[in-house]
Amino acid sequence: MAMQKTWRVNLGRGLLGIAVGALCLWLSLRGLELADVGAALLQARPPWLIAALASVVAVAFIKAARWWFLYPPSFRPPSWLTTFPVLMTAQMLNVLVPLRLGEIARVGLMLQENTSVGSTLSTIVVEKSLDLLAVGVLIALIVPTAMLPDWFPLSSGMSMGLSGVALLGVLLAIWLGRDWLKRLAGRVLSFRGWLPERWQARLLRLVHEILDGLGALTNLRGALPVVGLTAASWLASISTMAAMLAAFGLPVQWHVALVLSLTIYLSNLIPTPPALVGVIGAITVMTLRWFGIVRVEAAALGMALNVVLIGPLVIMGGWATLQRFAQLTRGNLKERWAWSLGLKKHPQP
Repeated sequence: MAMQKTWRVNLGRGLLGIAVGALCLWLSLRGLELADVGAALLQARPPWLIAALASVVAVAFIKAARWWFLYPPSFRPPSWLTTFPVLMTAQMLNVLVPLRLGEIARVGLMLQENTSVGSTLSTIVVEKSLDLLAVGVLIALIVPTAMLPDWFPLSSGMSMGLSGVALLGVLLAIWLGRDWLKRLAGRVLSFRGWLPERWQARLLRLVHEILDGLGALTNLRGALPVVGLTAASWLASISTMAAMLAAFGLPVQWHVALVLSLTIYLSNLIPTPPALVGVIGAITVMTLRWFGIVRVEAAALGMALNVVLIGPLVIMGGWATLQRFAQLTRGNLKERWAWSLGLKKHPQP
């Protein structure tokens, strides 16, 4: 019954995302001649498009390196090149399937790399908290220097930033009290033998892994690369937007690039269609029109930006998944695909 309810919720979210995408696509192209939009697309400058694509790829590598640093040394994979293909598969799933399966895939795929479930879960929680905090910091920096659009979700963005601060504070408190929490978990799990000993051991190990994994930012040596890579990923993201403006011969204004980057990130607050089709275009048109860009050029840039942002993730994620699939020899086709995507536990050889 619970599985059926979850399936219905996910289906409803997926259908709502598709409806949102269709509406956004209609809004971004309403009243425009497709021939004019096509002509504007053909005017794009290839060198700057390549620069934008390179920035997207750079963001992917930076985020993979940051994820590697978020693991405690005792759980850390041998190389950040281990986290890169896993992250690419996860991001591919997130952009193509509007059900946020990517985080499940990350846990499953890292488990195949002999990295524990608990340590991976803790890195994902810390990572999301950092991203929320970064959004709040960027919005706080831009508010005094740029005229934000009337529709910009300022309160939501600031709330995300405050949530990031609060969540990081809670995680720090949990980490500081981890020894007491480990003892408490042991007592609860062993209380009057309500769980079989095998399950007690598994759950207690999971609790220990999660608690120990929350300390990535508690020392300067671990925190500096994580904070630096977080800043670098946002700088590369903003550079992508600046390169796209240059590609279409528009003035390269960094505050415009920052607002566009933040707005696209905040679009995750609503259900989105596969590949964000329509959503990126509508956000781009709304943002650039506020800053005085002609609507035809804004629509063309939005369509190109959709491909630039999503294309590399799908290609790199598809490549990583196919590489994994090619190494599998056991199981039927469906099982091998599920293992390749990290959505099913891989059997031990």
